[in-house]
Amino acid sequence: MKNLYKQSLSYLIAAVIALGFIFGCGQRELPELRIVQLCDPQLGFGQGNFDADVMRLKQAVQKINELAPDMVVIAGDMVNDGKDDDAIALFKTIIASIKAPVLLAAGNHDLPDPVTTAGIQRYRSLYGDDYRAVECKSRCIIAVNTQLWREAPPEESNRHELFLRESFQKAKKKQQAVIILSHVPPFVSSIDEPDEYFNLPISKREDILRLCNDNGVLIWLAGHTHTTAQRSYERISILNGETTSTNFDSRPPGFRLLTIHPNQSFDWEFVALP
Repeated sequence: MKNLYKQSLSYLIAAVIALGFIFGCGQRELPELRIVQLCDPQLGFGQGNFDADVMRLKQAVQKINELAPDMVVIAGDMVNDGKDDDAIALFKTIIASIKAPVLLAAGNHDLPDPVTTAGIQRYRSLYGDDYRAVECKSRCIIAVNTQLWREAPPEESNRHELFLRESFQKAKKKQQAVIILSHVPPFVSSIDEPDEYFNLPISKREDILRLCNDNGVLIWLAGHTHTTAQRSYERISILNGETTSTNFDSRPPGFRLLTIHPNQSFDWEFVALP
């Protein structure tokens, strides 16, 4: 009887230790994640001339490599003229020297309105996928194509919608917080603002945001507005950073370093260019 009691006690202690290990793993802290948000390089659009845009982008890449982030995201409008193959080739050459993984979002200068099947095929031949999900430091970063939420072929828009929902499901199974990368932000000032050049159509805006909020989206990184802004929808922080081309709000050229801490709080720091 005494031996049986000792044996049962040993099993109980082992079970407690095992449970402690399991729950401890579930509650372990996430690693810090550092993302560079580079908005609208748009070679050929900025202050001065084309060469000035190129110089600022090269300066940005140099600083990015010094910072050594985990990921670099570019929020669309890689060049000003999407038909300028030489500008596109130069952009790709400069970006290729970034030492961190790079994720692109399609901008309206890269994939002009109204979106056509031929335009989508051209974008993919130049830049790769126009929407994509990647994992980094136990988070899911999803680059969406906001051009497909505007005027676009229905079959392409439907595939994009399916991709987004499937990406959310995969992230949810892994209990991953989600970061959205886009060119066009969902809204500029308020969710019920009228349709304009700088936002998503009001007919889709709230449904998209609700879907994102219900599926663990923590941060939405966007470009397009050439202004710096931080606002929110429910739990989602929507962040528009400075550009390396030109800013409409008199902000200096530069980019943002987003640091997401283990507890999912974040810092969003401006990095100026000379």
